[in-house]
Amino acid sequence: MKNYWYRTFTIVSLSMALLQMSSCSQSQAKEESNRNKPPREVLGFYTEKEGTYPGSQPTVNSQFNSLSIIAPFWYKLDDKRPGSLIDSVTADHKRKVIQSAHEKHLKVYMVVHNLFYETVEKGKQVASNVLDNNNNRNVFIQNLRNEMNQFKYDGINIDMENLYLTDRDSFSLLIKKLSDELNRDGKVVTVSVPANTGDSRANPWSPWFDYEKLGQFSDGLMIMTYDEHNTRTKPGSTASVDWTEATIRYALKHEVAPSKIFLGIAGYGWDWDTTAGKARYSSYEELMDHKVKYKAKVLWDSHSKTPHFSYVDEEHHSHQAWFENSHSLRFKLNLVEKYNLRGIGVWRLGLEDPMYWKTIPEKIKVKK
Repeated sequence: MKNYWYRTFTIVSLSMALLQMSSCSQSQAKEESNRNKPPREVLGFYTEKEGTYPGSQPTVNSQFNSLSIIAPFWYKLDDKRPGSLIDSVTADHKRKVIQSAHEKHLKVYMVVHNLFYETVEKGKQVASNVLDNNNNRNVFIQNLRNEMNQFKYDGINIDMENLYLTDRDSFSLLIKKLSDELNRDGKVVTVSVPANTGDSRANPWSPWFDYEKLGQFSDGLMIMTYDEHNTRTKPGSTASVDWTEATIRYALKHEVAPSKIFLGIAGYGWDWDTTAGKARYSSYEELMDHKVKYKAKVLWDSHSKTPHFSYVDEEHHSHQAWFENSHSLRFKLNLVEKYNLRGIGVWRLGLEDPMYWKTIPEKIKVKK
């Protein structure tokens, strides 16, 4: 009997050891394959707490090894003093976040946008006041230089998302002048641009942006490959794999170097109330809470390569939720490797499926 138990114990021990060896060798193989890949930059957009959604700092604290850059969303164009900035946080807070990021070997890019005024039209006009006036443009560039040098930013991301079509060339010129100035200071200039496919699937704001010139003048284009479906559309994927690939092909066709392209990655989803005809921007955690609460089943859409589920709420309203998770992320990261892109930009840290941070270092080599 002793011999039987001894043999059984030995077999089980050997099996466990073999399993561990197999797991280790798989992990080593992944590490080995990543070691030979070119490094990709992982930029994470950073915000403070938004309503019930958490701020980005906890994600930075726990996942900094899988990040290269954080881009705090703190500044918008001043609507009363053209060329000046309105910031949403204190100087002490900026210093604290930036110093903490630098200690984690992360670069920090300041984000400047023209969003969240009373109307969309006002955002266009505020941008136009800077773009169409040589003096205001020079004041703007000098204010950016001062801010970046004072707080030790490593670069900038210009996120002017809604422009007048007549300001298209002025915007390209701004980026050229900004790059000329900031590159001399050793700073990186990136531009966020709406996704463009060159066909009816393009973002309605896309024609405002000259990909070819912006790709030439800036150090990097952050292509916002999300919101393929949104509040203005019927329910559907946040970013289907075919649509995402079409945006990359469009950029490459317009002479944007792959080494300058950041592929936008959504950390969020949309929850459509199809009865009321409206959609809600939602975090991954919030959507998973709804899935559990309403006993919904997550389905995989094989065409878009994204997950979704449906449910009926307490008011008997029908809902469709479409989102991104670590599985759909794999298909986006495959495109980054296929087209040898500079990296990815995640909107935004703190909303995403926590498993993103296991998938990213598995699929790409993160530049540090």
